[in-house]
Amino acid sequence: MKMRYLASSILMAGFVSAAQAQETKPIIIGAAIAQTGFIAAYDADPAKAAEMAVNEINEGGGVLGRPLKLIYADTKSEIPQGAVAAMEVLDQGADIVIVTGDFDFGGTAARTANSQGKVAIAPFAADPKFGVEGIGPYAFSFSTASDTVGTVLAEFATAKGWKTAYALTQTTIQYDLSVSAAFQARFKEQNGDAALVGVDTFTMDDASIATHITRIKALDPQPDVLLLSTLTPAGPGALRQLRTAGLTMPILSGEDMDGDYWLESVPDLSNFYFAAMGSIFGDDPRPDVKKFIDDFTALHGNHPSTAHTLTGYSVIQGIKVAAERAGSIESDAIKAEFEKFKDEPLLVGPTSFDENTHINFERPMVIMQVQDGKHSAVELRAPEKIPGR
Repeated sequence: MKMRYLASSILMAGFVSAAQAQETKPIIIGAAIAQTGFIAAYDADPAKAAEMAVNEINEGGGVLGRPLKLIYADTKSEIPQGAVAAMEVLDQGADIVIVTGDFDFGGTAARTANSQGKVAIAPFAADPKFGVEGIGPYAFSFSTASDTVGTVLAEFATAKGWKTAYALTQTTIQYDLSVSAAFQARFKEQNGDAALVGVDTFTMDDASIATHITRIKALDPQPDVLLLSTLTPAGPGALRQLRTAGLTMPILSGEDMDGDYWLESVPDLSNFYFAAMGSIFGDDPRPDVKKFIDDFTALHGNHPSTAHTLTGYSVIQGIKVAAERAGSIESDAIKAEFEKFKDEPLLVGPTSFDENTHINFERPMVIMQVQDGKHSAVELRAPEKIPGR
């Protein structure tokens, strides 16, 4: 009889030990992002911010009593490699997958995670197709939609009294096309169809935009403002050519021209404006963002490369909120809680999702300016009316 009780006690202890091990097993967040190649410059700092959030949350007891753990696989900045990287982290037990913040470069990893029934999050993919429409039901972006960026730029231009505009758009990625389309639509809504005096395109492979400049200079009168929807490294080259050609009108850009890492290539740049998630230069109008930038700078010895970094931290914040409300880290539970977010106060700004929209449209943007080679925040501006919504 004593042996039977002893065996039962040992068996019960085994069950308790297994349950305790499960409760303390890390929640694994797999980052299938670019660690090498040209996209790595965009993914690196959001990943550092995610690590900051993970460390802070773990110091506070973790999520559901379990620590968070980040693991990585390199997409090598190659679109097909995204699927391979996603499978690498999934094979290592990833509960949730973070992907590169771009519809094109993050899409393959996100689709792979969705095919396995796992939530895939792009910290800063701004094309609205990143979600239910273009990826799958488990795909979310913590970015602000490109439609919003273009709208905010158009409304800022109108508020400045600029009545005519020319749109010069790089066609390499969908983000730049979407920003430009929204800008054009909203600017014409506010100022009339004739307010858009010209539209032109170029690609990343175009080292020269001389013919585009010729067409702009031939306009009489010159446009009040020029939209340059582009990304680096082509963007700084285009800016330099425009200014060298004597075109001094204000130039507007989207988030892809955030940061100062490229600024030396356009000496003494002035009259340049762009919309960003926030200011990385210590003057963001929101105290929590300013504190994060100060903390990041103290930890890493430099400010973030771009304000996309804010989204890396916010992704981890969002996972914690959703998991604790759901009482689970299972994909369907996280998805359901994300879809209940309504102006959730995350570092990057108020965050909202629903069953059909897995990206943010109404979040305000910071308008940044460059004058005499120096960055400063101009204002925090929310969109008034996004075309088509």
